[in-house]
Amino acid sequence: MNERISETNSHSIYFEPSKCNGDMVCLKACPVEAIRIRDGKAKMLEDKCIDCGECVKVCKLGAIVPLTNTFNDFSKFEFTVAIPSLALYTQFDRNVRPRTILSSLKKTGFDEVVDISRACVSVIKATGKYIKENTGRKPLISSFCPTCVKLIQVRYPELIENLVPVMSPFELAARVARKDISARLKIQEDEIGVIYITPCPSKMIFIAQKSEDYSSSFDGAIPISEIYNTLFTAIHHIKGSHADEIEYFDISGFGLNFARTGGLEFMMDNDNCITVAGINNVLFILDEIEKGKLNNVNFVEMHACPESCLGGPMTVENVYIARTNLLNLINHFGETRIPVGKKDDYTNDKLINENIFEHIPGEKENNDIKSALHKMMEKKKIFAGLPKTNCGACGSPTCETFAEDCVNGEVKMLDCIVKENEMLKQRISNIEFGTQSE
Repeated sequence: MNERISETNSHSIYFEPSKCNGDMVCLKACPVEAIRIRDGKAKMLEDKCIDCGECVKVCKLGAIVPLTNTFNDFSKFEFTVAIPSLALYTQFDRNVRPRTILSSLKKTGFDEVVDISRACVSVIKATGKYIKENTGRKPLISSFCPTCVKLIQVRYPELIENLVPVMSPFELAARVARKDISARLKIQEDEIGVIYITPCPSKMIFIAQKSEDYSSSFDGAIPISEIYNTLFTAIHHIKGSHADEIEYFDISGFGLNFARTGGLEFMMDNDNCITVAGINNVLFILDEIEKGKLNNVNFVEMHACPESCLGGPMTVENVYIARTNLLNLINHFGETRIPVGKKDDYTNDKLINENIFEHIPGEKENNDIKSALHKMMEKKKIFAGLPKTNCGACGSPTCETFAEDCVNGEVKMLDCIVKENEMLKQRISNIEFGTQSE
């Protein structure tokens, strides 16, 4: 069973040593080199981890465990609300429509369920307006993937100013739902538990961590993979019952585009955008932006997972089948342009907050410049003497990270198997030479 997450956790995953056999698959999969193998066990470098979940995907031993919430965590609330990621709609047969899924989700134990597709339309309007009025740095970068945001804060802090400071649809929907339910049912806002049904671990830690400067509108999150079986049973039960058990939800077919790769670009109808998905591709584009090569581009849409949230590590359905299901839903609802003249329940809410990203710290500054320069020179010196094979046998993902670990005192030079073999050969040669001399 997965461990529970709380605001004291700094990450959404943890490593269970008792289940780890030192398999280096996670070491190789980590896109930001935040994993080491030490004493035959995998460990996380917390200051480098961005909670992308790539290690969770590849670990077959269950040694890397997502921290989750359960229904029991929300029993303290008088009223509970579930707000699912749009990715949830793609996890079932294409003939199972969002209204059936949402009605069934309510029957799993929630008092109310909220769709976010309309909030997506409001957010995309605010984003398009912000981009159009931007006279500052280019390109602006989407901020709706928490993994990409954290990656920028940790590894590219100078690009934080490029992030579009618009509230995400799921946060907007949660905030509005809490206020609406409180007013409608005469319940105090803190007595309402708002729960996100999430496709990825990064959103879980984004929700869990609170500070004086920022607090999520959610009280927790449950992974799609955790609730899937219960929801699957509820869907088949409701489909076999009377049609009046399926509630009406005002789904925006246009808003569903928000869930697909390239959806933001399509919804804004902006031909000067770049869409990138997959964490390694995101790293490449961020390197290009850092070098100043994309200053002529207005906007970059970024997703850490392949096919956006449809490829999240906490989903169930194959990502390509999920993508087909989403396109089928978009065609079913048939909306291809921003709805005009339709009531927007979110227009009165402030969607832009220039300080929205300050609650997650970026890379720590090193004020001791002399010490930093010394470490840099030592790292270069050690790296120059390494084989540069990046074999990972030392427990570090690359020779460059091994050199860094040496400087930090975490490993010794002879932990490099190639250097150890070289020294062994030299000793043998010395012994043979001494014997021959005698």
